[in-house]
Amino acid sequence: MGQKRDVSSEWLRVLVESALDGVITMDDKGRIIGFNPAAEKIFGYESKEVIGLRVSDKLLPGAMRGAHDRGLKRFLETGMETMIGRRVEVTAMRADQSVFPAEMEVISVNPKTEPVFVAYVRDISEQKKAAEERLQYATNIKKMLMQTIFAVSRTVEFRDPYTAGHQRRVAHLASAVARVLDLPRTRIEGIFLGGLIHDIGKIAVPSEILSRPGELMPEDVSYLQIHCRKGYDILKPVDFSWPVAEIALQHHEHLDGSGYPQGLKNGDILLESRIVCVADVVESLTAYRPYRPAYPLDDALASIVARSGRWYDRRVVDACLGLFKSGYTIDAVDMEELTWLSSLSG
Repeated sequence: MGQKRDVSSEWLRVLVESALDGVITMDDKGRIIGFNPAAEKIFGYESKEVIGLRVSDKLLPGAMRGAHDRGLKRFLETGMETMIGRRVEVTAMRADQSVFPAEMEVISVNPKTEPVFVAYVRDISEQKKAAEERLQYATNIKKMLMQTIFAVSRTVEFRDPYTAGHQRRVAHLASAVARVLDLPRTRIEGIFLGGLIHDIGKIAVPSEILSRPGELMPEDVSYLQIHCRKGYDILKPVDFSWPVAEIALQHHEHLDGSGYPQGLKNGDILLESRIVCVADVVESLTAYRPYRPAYPLDDALASIVARSGRWYDRRVVDACLGLFKSGYTIDAVDMEELTWLSSLSG
């Protein structure tokens, strides 16, 4: 009878040879003993050029060779190796010495006798490039959003020259308070953007009321108070990722329900709105208005302290006080610095 064919070995060879991933087999000395066609395509070597040579010498950049050799030695001595059985991202090197990102998973065969290591390697350069392009696209969109919101913010200031820069200073102070409170970066973004257009509803208020000198009449105050609802109506149709419309609506609400326009209390008021509220009060009091002079900073801070826990969130007030004690100054805010958010990658 003829010798029986080893069908399983043939199937294994066919699977390895036809695999889309690079399959590299290495012995316990770190030498390459198998290199399938996909690996040849990925690395730019023919199999005969690398068989018998060390993986670390041919397929890894110099900076990674020491770590590879130490990891192999540790595994042979202790059986411990963090890369075995896990899919990890590594930097690999082609025949032309160019490096590229690769996804790799290593398994160990016969670990107690003469271990053989099989690595499945995939070139992920295109995926990484696509991810970077998506990230750049998202960044560009965010920059465009920032520029648009800055433009919208200026429309209010053109109608009310006495509050020029008010929204930008409020946005800067509010985002600084949010950082002191250690809020997530995405929430800080929302607070910044909300602060930047929190008074957009003032475009619905007659300019003669906005710039009228002397004490405001009760009917003027009532007219001014509609800007919160008008701002909400303007911003609500826009599908922001942050509660920008709600900030415009709630930035004059007080914890005890004495604010406007809804008379909300405590937890019904968003934290973002509470932060913008405090920043708005401090900035407004320290700025000149046609109907009153500017207050000294100490008086403005004393005002929010006196109402802390009653009108204003105590944590927000404490964070705001801490900022000014550490040297923060509204008047020294560089308006160009406000573009810091446009560089965020989302």
